[in-house]
Amino acid sequence: MVLDLLNPLAVLIDPVFSPLLIFKPHIAIFLFSLILTALIYGLNKLLVNKNVMKEIKEKLAAVKENMNKAQKEGKQDDVNRFLKEYMTINNQHLGQTFKVMIVSFLVLIVLFPWASRQFGSLAGIASLPFYLPFLGNNISWVLWYILVSVTGSWLLRKFIGE
Repeated sequence: MVLDLLNPLAVLIDPVFSPLLIFKPHIAIFLFSLILTALIYGLNKLLVNKNVMKEIKEKLAAVKENMNKAQKEGKQDDVNRFLKEYMTINNQHLGQTFKVMIVSFLVLIVLFPWASRQFGSLAGIASLPFYLPFLGNNISWVLWYILVSVTGSWLLRKFIGE
């Protein structure tokens, strides 16, 4: 398994995140998730130039508007030209977002083996008062991480004002 291959990294990261282990597992994963969410959000802020992204989105909107106008007028050559321009600008947008995705993925690849090593043997982090199909009434550490990170990311963006 890939996580087993990354166990040496988990051992190196242990001194950084092991203080979280004084808490109960659900609290430790909650804090771990919030730390990773904040780290990835910070990397996102560093890697993506907001002005460039805004400019790209404005260009995309303008080209799309021109393309729709040409389509309504039945000018197929203009539609093809605008479509090609749209694809070029969209590739710039994807390039900006791809940087963040790669860095986020690398952070998770490095830090998830630690969490797997610490919490992977637990049957469930939290017990639900009801039964969920395919999940049962226990939440694994991965599902708990996902729930906390999605909620934490949303709250962080609301708090900062994005």
